[in-house]
Amino acid sequence: MTPEPDSRAGRVGTEPSPRPGRTSAQPPSRAWRGPRAWGLIMLAIAVAVLAATTAIRSQEGYAATGPRFAPLLVGILLAVLALLFLARTVVRPDVALAERAARERDVTEWPAPGAVVAALLAYALLMGPLGYIVATTLFFVAVARILGSRAPIRDLVAGFAIAVVLFVAFTQFLGVDLPAGLTPIT
Repeated sequence: MTPEPDSRAGRVGTEPSPRPGRTSAQPPSRAWRGPRAWGLIMLAIAVAVLAATTAIRSQEGYAATGPRFAPLLVGILLAVLALLFLARTVVRPDVALAERAARERDVTEWPAPGAVVAALLAYALLMGPLGYIVATTLFFVAVARILGSRAPIRDLVAGFAIAVVLFVAFTQFLGVDLPAGLTPIT
């Protein structure tokens, strides 16, 4: 049995190719910032969830749980896990994780994720004026194209079908109001 070729690395095996100018004789680099940054991001999300939980109105009473219970539990658990993750990356760092993060950093192509984020921002801005169905269809086509699709008609049909199904499911069955925009659907 022969190993599958690694399409990102351009060679057969398990390791991605190093950055240009780096030889295999050099020790592997370690990326500590990535895992620690994710720990800080998780902690920030936990703080945001806990802060938003305080804004939830609830009726005073003797109920053991209320509308704040689930978000409070999620916020506390996320904060605990984020702090444990941060402690793990500082007190007893995982060398294998840092080396893998460095290898992934070396071979990551940032234009595609950046373009998807830009498309997501455009989607959020266009949903009000164009409506959910049109904006979702255009978003689907744009992201499919960014990720390598070369079949725009198929992407357009699939995006439109997904958008209509989701629009009907949310507005008719779940009672969620989505912007109609240019479409006459209500």
